[in-house]
Amino acid sequence: MKTILVPTDFSENAMHAARYAASLARVYDAKIIFINIYTMRVLFEYEMVSNLNTDLEEMQRITELNLMEFRENFIKNTNFTPDRVSFLAEYGSIVPTIVEKSEGNVIDMIVMGTKGAHNIFDGWLGTNAEKIGKLSQCPVWIIPENSKLDYPLNILYAADFKEDEKLAAAKLLKIANPLGATCKVVHVHEYFEPNIGHVIEETLAELDEYFKDENITFKEINRPDVINGLEKYIEGYNPDVIAIAVHEKSFIAKLFDFGVSSHFLQKSDLPILTFRN
Repeated sequence: MKTILVPTDFSENAMHAARYAASLARVYDAKIIFINIYTMRVLFEYEMVSNLNTDLEEMQRITELNLMEFRENFIKNTNFTPDRVSFLAEYGSIVPTIVEKSEGNVIDMIVMGTKGAHNIFDGWLGTNAEKIGKLSQCPVWIIPENSKLDYPLNILYAADFKEDEKLAAAKLLKIANPLGATCKVVHVHEYFEPNIGHVIEETLAELDEYFKDENITFKEINRPDVINGLEKYIEGYNPDVIAIAVHEKSFIAKLFDFGVSSHFLQKSDLPILTFRN
């Protein structure tokens, strides 16, 4: 049985992401673990260290009570099997703690919410989802607050054709096949990229042949601007999810640094799926 980690700050948006996780968990036959990371207030110089220990114990107790209530509300809202839902209350920093959980083979995927531009300072989900999406060792589903709750049937993968796209497509299919989802791989390149056409044609032909028996197609688009071109294609294709493979040297990974994920999260209600290639 797979395991889905769902970070929560107990907000409505966190519950929305949890409900999306429930739709995935039913298909993947997965269990769900809710996690909340609490941090300590600043200890003033005149306070005793014993006060810090007492505060930590109290914060853990309150966090566990909130997690218990969140779990109960989740079960009530989704009718999810209670014995497949647990929770963790942990002290630490949010991003490093969740990224650490993604390492190894304990967690299969992470599902977390984001609020978008108009609420970017509202709660910790919106401020950390993209960082976790980029750093996590397991796939991350980033769920905007107004996204549909049905599990995805059409996944659009924005590829850069700079790395091993066979490996990336295979990893995407491993995620998509249990959902019965159709995958479309799209590469957008700018008009003025030199000597790119022949290379892309060869890559597309190789991928088409390699994945001819799979529910996946490959397409290239030539546009003046990559982001605008991808956005226009998304509007026409109307996918349920945008998938992005993250690797250190990739063009898409670099775009993360310049806010490509923020761009799509803020301009649409589409979930983003990130996975390491």
